Amino acid sequence: MPMDAFITAAVETACNQLLARDPTSAGRQKRLQGKTLRLHVRELKPLWFVFSVGRVDVLAAYEGEADAGLILSLSALGLLRDPSALTRYIREERLDIEGDPQLVQAFGSLFGELAIDWEEQLSRYTGDVLAHTLVSGARHGRRLVAAELERSRLQLAEYLTEEIRLAPGPLEVASFNDDVEMLLERLRAAELRLARLEQRMGA
Repeated sequence: MPMDAFITAAVETACNQLLARDPTSAGRQKRLQGKTLRLHVRELKPLWFVFSVGRVDVLAAYEGEADAGLILSLSALGLLRDPSALTRYIREERLDIEGDPQLVQAFGSLFGELAIDWEEQLSRYTGDVLAHTLVSGARHGRRLVAAELERSRLQLAEYLTEEIRLAPGPLEVASFNDDVEMLLERLRAAELRLARLEQRMGA
């Protein structure tokens, strides 16, 4: 299988499986039905996302004109998790948009707002007890990582301001804070899902 075909098949399969596991994704998909979006990650070849009822096809080449385009670097892909901030990211030159900006925002919302209960998915294969054990360990690990990130951020800020009187530029600060905030949001969401799983197990 050619490399382009392998990549598009892998991305397409991953996208459709993720959307299938999110019961709320159908409503967000409706805004994209019949539309085509060109995603160009600067370090990679462009991909075209063609949306139809209940699925998305990913192509390495597309003869027609895309309804919208999104251009960004590989490191900026995480920005799509916050589609409401796309305008700010454009001003900061962290990404570029071609065509319909509302379509790009809908694309970001489709994948950035995935609400998958991973604990429930895991319990289907391992059972509730093992799923609970694994998730508890993962939650503990996430808390340690979050605490270490916060400690490192505070130490770095103190060093820059007190030791060498330097500070990073506003874009670097914004990017770092965004990454930390996204991680903390994921941790909080995982804890809420774990609490729901524990409630079901205790019922």
